[in-house]
Amino acid sequence: MRVYPDRPIVGAGILTIENGKVLLIKRGNEPNKGLWSIPGGIVKLGESPEEAAIREFKEETGLDAIIENLLGVFNVVIKDEYGKIKYHYIVIDYLGKVIGGTLKPGSDVIDAKWFNIEEINKINTSITVSKAIDLAIKNKKIKNI
Repeated sequence: MRVYPDRPIVGAGILTIENGKVLLIKRGNEPNKGLWSIPGGIVKLGESPEEAAIREFKEETGLDAIIENLLGVFNVVIKDEYGKIKYHYIVIDYLGKVIGGTLKPGSDVIDAKWFNIEEINKINTSITVSKAIDLAIKNKKIKNI
C-alpha cells in the first residue's frame, strides 16, 4: 500500500546528464503528480535496486540506460494536512548513461524532456532532483557541464 504505508517503500531511479542537460520526467501519478523528477519507480519483490532503476527508466522514458555509480539514498516523507505520513519512500538514485532507445514518455508519465542545468531552478521539481544534481556536482560525477 503506497498511501499511508506501515513501512517505507523502496524506489530506485537513474539521473542522466549529457552535454549539460538533465533528463527528467513529469509524473502522471501521485506522489509528485505534475512535478518533474528523476525517472524511476518502485523496486519489485525479488528485484535488485539496479534492475528496478533500469526497468523503470526504460518504462518511463523509452530509453535504455546503464548505471555508472551510486549517486545517493534519499528519505522522502510526505505528510498530509493533519501531519500523518501519507507517503514514505527510501529512494536509491544512480548516475547513469543513455545507451539507446527513443525518448517517449511512458503511460504513467505526462512528459519526458532534457533540461539545461540552469532551467532546473525554473521548473517545479520533486524534492530529490536538486539534491541529486548537487550530489553529482559535489562528487564530480557529472561530465560535460
